[in-house]
Amino acid sequence: MSVLALGTVLLSIAALIARALPLTNVVSLVFAVSAPYLFVVALVGLVLSLSTRRITLVVVALVTLVLALAVPGSWYFTGRAPSQPAASKTVELRVLASNLRKGQADATHFVRLASAHADVIKVSELTPDATKRLVSAGITADFPHSLLKPEPDASGIGIWSRYPLTAVEPAKRNHVSLIAGRMRIPGLEADPLVVSLHITSPVTAESGSFRRWQSGIAHAKSNLNHFAQVAGPAAVIASGDFNSTPDMRQFRDLLTDGYRDAAAQVGALWEPTFPSRHWFPPLITIDHVLTRNASASSLKTVKVPGSDHMALLATVQIPMHSPAADEAAGSFVQVKPWGVPGAAGDARGS
Repeated sequence: MSVLALGTVLLSIAALIARALPLTNVVSLVFAVSAPYLFVVALVGLVLSLSTRRITLVVVALVTLVLALAVPGSWYFTGRAPSQPAASKTVELRVLASNLRKGQADATHFVRLASAHADVIKVSELTPDATKRLVSAGITADFPHSLLKPEPDASGIGIWSRYPLTAVEPAKRNHVSLIAGRMRIPGLEADPLVVSLHITSPVTAESGSFRRWQSGIAHAKSNLNHFAQVAGPAAVIASGDFNSTPDMRQFRDLLTDGYRDAAAQVGALWEPTFPSRHWFPPLITIDHVLTRNASASSLKTVKVPGSDHMALLATVQIPMHSPAADEAAGSFVQVKPWGVPGAAGDARGS
């Protein structure tokens, strides 16, 4: 019993260490991704340790259980949105981000969802056939502006928008599909920069997938830094399939230079996004919305028939002016986009 108790405690400690350090192989990745469920293993370790009546082992097991609850819980169950200036004026932007599962998502359902709940759509795994079906389903009626790079299989990427878009060239694109543009929204001094991205999966049937993921997430970080420089004081909203959970150190390292995860901002509790096509609920959170110089006010997951990812619906508040200008203003005002169908929005909090 002592050996089993010690083994369970050591397993829990190994997972906590894997979560804290940059991932170097698939084994460390599995340990890190399991962190949200680690408390179950740690609890078993504590129960087994109590049965041995060894004080040192019990104390270590108890500390491990506390850490297993506190470390992942601090991310998944605690919002971190910074306080806005009292005079902040914002324009609301509704974002829909979805992986289309190699173009197999139901086009009619997706267009209806977007028309009712979004101002900008970011999609990954956009195939040429899916593009045709989405256009046939009427996506351009409400979203006449687009930046699209449809590709066979899983490499396609795209953005549809109610607002005019101007393409922005990325810095690097090895093992990460991405497309970006400046969006002209009435009421904003500076045009926000919107990004749709898809980092390659670290675990596939092909050899070398983990190394490709390492390269992809490193280049994603380079691009986020590049977009921050291009945008300057303007907002940046990057969304998509990162193939990374918040328990993977490389993902958390993306949250620098002012970038913040929408789920952490709104305290979105437990919102896993993958896989979504089985009898059991999604287990891990690999789809994200990141913001810079803007704040998420709501985030929720939505099922899209045909996709194996839950889509994300986020509401982002973009400052109309610079913070200095807002401090000189009178009171908080939230402004809906002018002249945009559906801009009044629906209840989107989670």
